[in-house]
Amino acid sequence: MKKAKESTVKFKAFDISTQYTIEEKSEELLILNTYNHQLFDFLFRNILKLNKEKRKFKNDEVTLNLIEYKQSNHTHIMQGVFTTARHGELKQTININTQEEIIEKEIQPVEGVKNEIRFTLDKRNGLILIQEDKTNHVISRNILKSFIYQHRKLVYPYIDKINNKNKNSKFCISKRSFYSIASLPPVDFFEKLKEFKSIKSASLFINSSERDNPIDVVAALENELNENNLHDFNLEIKIKNKSPLGMVKTFKKYFEKISELQKYDSYAIEGKTEAGSTKKITPDSYTREFESVVKRNGKGLFNEEQLIEAMQKVINSEDNPLLDSKNTFDSNLLLKGDDLEIVQKEAEELIESANNNKEAEGQVELHS
Repeated sequence: MKKAKESTVKFKAFDISTQYTIEEKSEELLILNTYNHQLFDFLFRNILKLNKEKRKFKNDEVTLNLIEYKQSNHTHIMQGVFTTARHGELKQTININTQEEIIEKEIQPVEGVKNEIRFTLDKRNGLILIQEDKTNHVISRNILKSFIYQHRKLVYPYIDKINNKNKNSKFCISKRSFYSIASLPPVDFFEKLKEFKSIKSASLFINSSERDNPIDVVAALENELNENNLHDFNLEIKIKNKSPLGMVKTFKKYFEKISELQKYDSYAIEGKTEAGSTKKITPDSYTREFESVVKRNGKGLFNEEQLIEAMQKVINSEDNPLLDSKNTFDSNLLLKGDDLEIVQKEAEELIESANNNKEAEGQVELHS
């Protein structure tokens, strides 16, 4: 029996927040950021009730759509599926053995290659993990924000009701800024280094030679370059690891020392992570993502259950970057019973109106 292949898959991570204000006795507004899952659950479930063509976000280059959103097997985690497409790009299909072309088709501006990507959402704090979109490279913070913004009016009945219900407590969610989506803050360089299984190489960077005290090891080279009228340059010293062992601890100890002494302008380390991917990190690397090894089926597609399990593992571990960062939205402020039924009926009226709108092209604005 042929063993299933395994590959490293990455997950992008974003922080979804709900912003609300409370008017203090001093008549000053206290602005709070937390996560109200009831609000976003209401929004995502109602987006799914729109006809597929009406729920998409589309700009001149890409399309994003929501095709699944449901409870996972963990009570505090939702899971779902987005589809992405990049418009009008030529894709050629070949037989990977013979290298003969199978299909040659020019993709029209109204066409795109569909890709399905899975996501999970932590109900407790708004951490959303989204499978890397390697086919179309559509998913980003701005695209996700635009998708939600397009459907914002679906949640207006909820906001009106919750504000009215809590008006005596001077509580208010603004329709204009009821949500924010942020990239997660970067991990400390030495924390990121812990993800490495082995080190391939390290680099030390030295800026242009215009300095009072050139570093001894490069002073001679700097003088030589200057004598040959090369004045605007950066120097890079590359250290290649020849040891078959990982040497992660040794490199970590060395780079902690040069960081403390501030001997170099910057530095970088390249190596393999525990999941098997090659990564290069610097002190100012901003990307925050997670990765896992997941099996692929005979068609080369990732095992769907393992993808979700890998994301759930991040959420349920100490690696969850938002685990203790937010206070849970006050349950006393949430809608219950009849109030929820009322706002759901209002949302469904908006959905029916949008679905009956014959407009096929462009973005469909819900009637307020």
